[in-house]
Amino acid sequence: MFLTYYLKGLGGDIYNIETDQNIYTDSQTIYLPESLSFNQSKKASTKLFQIILSHLWAQNFYETWSNKVLLKLKDKGDSMNQFLKIFCRLECIRLDYCIRRDLPGLWAQQASLRSREKNNIDTWKAWKNKSKVLSAKESTSSTSLSLISKFVNDPLPILEVFQHEFQVQELHKILDSKIAVQKEDFRASLQKLLDENLDHQDQGENQKEQIEVDQVDGDQTKGEPQYEISVNGEKLEISQNLSDAIGAIIKDLGYLPDDYLKPNSNGRYVDQLSNQNPNENEKDSNHELKTYFYDEWDCTSQAYKKLFCHLNEVDIVEGDNGFIQQTLEKYHANLKSIKKTFEAIIAENSIQKKQIDGDHLDYNAIIDTMPDLLMGNEISEHLYSRYQTKERNIAVMFMVDMSGSTLGWVNDAERESLVLLCEALTLLGDRYAIYGFSGRTNKKCEVYRIKEFDEPYDHHVKSRISGIRPKAYTRMGVAIRHLGRKLQYTNAKTKLLVTLSDGRPEDYGGYKGTYGIEDTRKALLEVKQLGINPFCVTIDNEAQEYLPRMYGKINYTVIDDVKKLPYKVADIYRKLTC
Repeated sequence: MFLTYYLKGLGGDIYNIETDQNIYTDSQTIYLPESLSFNQSKKASTKLFQIILSHLWAQNFYETWSNKVLLKLKDKGDSMNQFLKIFCRLECIRLDYCIRRDLPGLWAQQASLRSREKNNIDTWKAWKNKSKVLSAKESTSSTSLSLISKFVNDPLPILEVFQHEFQVQELHKILDSKIAVQKEDFRASLQKLLDENLDHQDQGENQKEQIEVDQVDGDQTKGEPQYEISVNGEKLEISQNLSDAIGAIIKDLGYLPDDYLKPNSNGRYVDQLSNQNPNENEKDSNHELKTYFYDEWDCTSQAYKKLFCHLNEVDIVEGDNGFIQQTLEKYHANLKSIKKTFEAIIAENSIQKKQIDGDHLDYNAIIDTMPDLLMGNEISEHLYSRYQTKERNIAVMFMVDMSGSTLGWVNDAERESLVLLCEALTLLGDRYAIYGFSGRTNKKCEVYRIKEFDEPYDHHVKSRISGIRPKAYTRMGVAIRHLGRKLQYTNAKTKLLVTLSDGRPEDYGGYKGTYGIEDTRKALLEVKQLGINPFCVTIDNEAQEYLPRMYGKINYTVIDDVKKLPYKVADIYRKLTC
């Protein structure tokens, strides 16, 4: 855990640290042996261990393993070994420049550990003179790649004690995974753009949209190219995020593949966003599909649309329990920390003062008896304090965003967070339920059963968490009203409705912008009147624009890194239930 916080102090990110016989990073995890033997004092060995760790961190922070680099390595075949050794030395030079520029204290510590062997010093100097372009602030790992051919016949310098040869055992798998997620996210965003700008009633299976992407002369203040999308010759206004996504794909792959712009057999870009067959949702279901009707607040007319939203409770299709085990292995160190947070809640007690007997002396009570003692009067026997465990009577409803925008890493983060939360909540014994929500138009709103209040955290619940998948859109107000009512009828003194979401309310039929925000705000006010405390956790960078209006200034939190989500949710839960 110390190493995790050390890395967080370097750059603010939380990295997974796993054990392996080799020392390397695969861009997502840092691998270290269980122990390292150095012929030095314990203090010097500890410092060297930290420097090794910081060099692995630098590879991730300064993006040694970009998709473009991984693709280049994947194509090398038999020449991979020599190619990788040269690339490793060039990246060590580039990272030295980066660290010296941004973290001079760390660079000084590294400098004290460098070899004093003259031949090796001269070899490194020759390499640096031949690769001066790496000293530029704008240089990247792609710059190192472009220089490799210049060093094919040069002797390799010996790596410093804190540097290690690059390992590529898992890089190909990670590359395939990253590109697949990138493609899915882009196609989901493209489908959303088409849904919002085209008449979806005219889009049938045989409808062929001609999609074109072009670079345009836009705002170059960020130094990044801007892009536009045309559909059947008509230009559509796209968000900066979608333009950036196109730029990232082209930067990584060198072009935007044609299949990114081709719909599937259903004429859509994302299967998860297509209308589902209700019979599939009900497969292996023990619940009868029942429709609930809810009002919706129309801010334009300042009145409710009576029974406007139709909502169904749907059983989620169970997934593979292997995801649960993978998550527990991936976050085993983090889980210990999260469990300690919840164990601290159990340990929090209220102090009863001025007791006849107890665990400790009550010094304030003793001081109060001093006048009687000096006057010779009989003093009180109530001179002790003791702890009494608080009686917990809490119910929490976790409301999980399952809209199409969560496709990819957001969905993984939500599922991983729920696994860690459930593992920790078993310590408290508090009642909690988990429901997902999504839908398409006011006629097809859905909530998805993941865990009921009276249901144990067993293999069925784990399978449902594993089976959480992106669905359609985010009509949030009706989901809040429905799950708030379920929470209302739960017997508990403290009731919490915690929403995990990646963005603002949005759906067909004008449910966006002010309209969606105001309906959600109205629904939250309604559940507050029922004695329920709502809270929201989001990863939307623009949330400051609308969450204060919806949740109030203190009832939400915005995180900038999905890896912080499990910690933040645990921290919020602790604060709200104490």
